[in-house]
Amino acid sequence: MMDLKEKNTNDVKEKIDDKELAKYEIKYSDAGFLKKIQKYGKVIGLEAIYKALQLWYVMQKPDVPSSTKVIIMGALGYLISPLDFIPDLTPIIGYSDDIVAIAYALLQVQGYIDEDLKNQAKAKIDVIFGQGTSDNL
Repeated sequence: MMDLKEKNTNDVKEKIDDKELAKYEIKYSDAGFLKKIQKYGKVIGLEAIYKALQLWYVMQKPDVPSSTKVIIMGALGYLISPLDFIPDLTPIIGYSDDIVAIAYALLQVQGYIDEDLKNQAKAKIDVIFGQGTSDNL
């Protein structure tokens, strides 16, 4: 059973997380994310896009805590941001820092990724890049 101090700590943490989530929602948008992967998906790589879409679908789940959504928005926001540690247009390594951010976020949310979610991500790839594109993922 949770004591009063633990309950208050959890209440404060959730309020902080909701506040942080609101900050990221200003900088992140689903439309910006989808536009970026449509435009640069082949350059970024289908495997990385597949992983980013998994994060995107995890973020849509209502049972995912705000603190987890902040991590996802940070990773996806970094992917769509034109300002990176390593500029995206740098040949070969341009998206490597974006992929690290996605990988970190995936480690944090792996418990939310099930077969249905993976299938949703594959279906979205097929919608964006053409039927059968996700067959090798």
